[in-house]
Amino acid sequence: MSEDVFFNPGQSISSDFDYNKAYVAAQIYHEKVKKPVLVVKEEDNKPFIVFNEEAAIEEEHKEEQSAKQYKVVKRIDD
Repeated sequence: MSEDVFFNPGQSISSDFDYNKAYVAAQIYHEKVKKPVLVVKEEDNKPFIVFNEEAAIEEEHKEEQSAKQYKVVKRIDD
């Protein structure tokens, strides 16, 4: 999966250098809010970050300079 998304880093739900811990945090958040959640990564040697997918959609429509580009690692939506 080679999908890029833009997020304001301040909108992150969780982050961790360990993918498994970030994935568990994403699953817990997804179960709580019942909305799609993304686990993303900026680049090597950076943490995995969890975002609510709706934040990416909102960020695409803004032209804020604080948004950063991330690669989608995992999408949780079931």
